[in-house]
Amino acid sequence: MNWFYLAILAPALYAIINILDDNLLRKVYKTPEFGTIITGLFSLLPLLSLLFIKITIPSIHIILSAMIAGLLMIFSYLFYFKSLKTETPSVVAALWMFSAAIVPFLAYLLLNEELSFFQYLGFSIVLISSIGISGFSFKNLRFSKALYLMFIASLISAFVALIEKYVYNSLDFWSGFIFFSIGMSIGSLSLSIFTKKGRSFFKEFQNSFKQWGWIFILSELLNIVAVLIFNLAVSKGPVSLVSVLSGIQPLYVLFFAIFLYPYFPKHFREAIHGNKLKRALFMIL
Repeated sequence: MNWFYLAILAPALYAIINILDDNLLRKVYKTPEFGTIITGLFSLLPLLSLLFIKITIPSIHIILSAMIAGLLMIFSYLFYFKSLKTETPSVVAALWMFSAAIVPFLAYLLLNEELSFFQYLGFSIVLISSIGISGFSFKNLRFSKALYLMFIASLISAFVALIEKYVYNSLDFWSGFIFFSIGMSIGSLSLSIFTKKGRSFFKEFQNSFKQWGWIFILSELLNIVAVLIFNLAVSKGPVSLVSVLSGIQPLYVLFFAIFLYPYFPKHFREAIHGNKLKRALFMIL
């Protein structure tokens, strides 16, 4: 599949995950660490493919790069979950756009990746529209923890995307993704061992799984697929444009929330957040 279609499919899946995470964090997850650890542990699932698919073993430098990218991604998720405790899903998704704003410049400096004038123009339109769709306001967030938490998450995410592109330029996609997944699982286990809240994860998970196991599995399987698709898009296309296209995630969040709110009003607070007319106009843009 062309990288462009992969790049617009990934944020649709992330939008669903965004809404699920919002509900889980408010009603099920005890702490942001809980959500981060469970996400990292489910990243072990792609390793089952090693029973059927042979991977390439590259140089230790490439292996470590891929694993470091996965490890960093877990810490990016931790700041994301912390931010989601204080803001609505589409605002958090819009704040992810810090990453999309940073990647093109870092990609130019570090990977010699250049965009045309019209690509930069499209990049700017996507940024502005995504922020408008989310109902995001710098004025309201000036003293909010979400602003600096998501800035840190986005900065980490930007470097992760660049490292992924570097790895995929040197290695086939599936081999690189396996080492990336190992890095995520190491990050998750590190949180469960070295943080106070993380050490209570397995006991809390055991208690919660009986009632919420199906939603854990659904959310994390979707996350694995979304991460895989985003990584595949990065491996095939310009990392700058793939990152920019991820900025349409607030559009998907708003669409799903408005569509499903009449049926599940308690689970889609996004549908009543912000000025609907203004957000609709930004969606058209």
